[in-house]
Amino acid sequence: MQSKYQDRRGQIKEACNFLNADAFLVSSLVNVRYLSGFTGSNGLLLISGNNDFLFTDSRYIEQGREQTCDQITVSLTSGFSAIEEVSRLYSLTNVAFESDHLTYSEFTGMEKLLNPRVNLISSKGVVEKIRSVKDNDEVDLIRRAASLADDAVTLAIQESKPGKSEFEIAWVIEKFLRENGADGVAFDTIVATGANSAKPHHRAGSTIIKAGDPLVIDMGALLDGYRSDITRTILVEGEDEKFRCVYEVVLEAQITAIEAARQGVIAKDLDLVAREVIANHGFGQNFSHGLGHGVGLNVHEMPMVVPSSEHILEEGMIFTVEPGIYLPGWGGVRIEDMVLLEEAEVSLLTNAPK
Repeated sequence: MQSKYQDRRGQIKEACNFLNADAFLVSSLVNVRYLSGFTGSNGLLLISGNNDFLFTDSRYIEQGREQTCDQITVSLTSGFSAIEEVSRLYSLTNVAFESDHLTYSEFTGMEKLLNPRVNLISSKGVVEKIRSVKDNDEVDLIRRAASLADDAVTLAIQESKPGKSEFEIAWVIEKFLRENGADGVAFDTIVATGANSAKPHHRAGSTIIKAGDPLVIDMGALLDGYRSDITRTILVEGEDEKFRCVYEVVLEAQITAIEAARQGVIAKDLDLVAREVIANHGFGQNFSHGLGHGVGLNVHEMPMVVPSSEHILEEGMIFTVEPGIYLPGWGGVRIEDMVLLEEAEVSLLTNAPK
């Protein structure tokens, strides 16, 4: 029985037919992990016919063999010289590579080693496109990471009292995740209070939370390589009609977009659904980022749900829906959930109270 990694590499071999390539070179470590199970910090994966190779250094030889379970030949020869040896041994003449994951210096070095015998074929987003549709194992892991994020953000909101700093709330989140089975945070936790909440990617700092301030918490859990992402916004101890107004507009935009998410929808059109709700309430200039992004081994991956995205939404995709309104000098509101696109419906993966 083939492993999930063999199935994934099989899809790459099918892609090679369209690229007219004998082999596919994977240099992104995230993509190497996705296709082989290898988690080391140095590795190149060459996928070719019935022969797949992992090239790494002496630190990871045993780890590579254990994690790839003898399905891949693990070679101590690291760097692009290894590609030259294998291409000569197996008569590879056309090798596709991830042009979006190599520096110019790396490319020219590889080209010098392989030319003129090997023709290099530039490709972009081949593995990322496959990764954008999650299999059952991935969905289960992301569900667990999302559940941890739900519990962590709920606790953080309970602890967000006047007098606490943004740092302290960020630590509440990280401590909870570590103590409850997560490998850590999925990204640098955003805790933004008062005017800081008008900055979509503000990092938690020493600012003290005050009564009557808006407070944005954007966080996620890391679990066995997979990530979750959720944002909640509250008003700290008080009532504020302006906050209520802005919050209700953002919530309407989010709900409307989630209801519009279906197979076959172009991502930029889904972004527009939320953007029009916000613009119709007079806040069009205050929604400054895309509606969402895919989540998996990376916290930002395909599909990108932004105004320029031509990605077509498919069954099995997991992505965020996170409209926001930001008013400099006052603050901001963002509400973010992760959704799974299924055949007949959209499932919420994050469910902390709003």
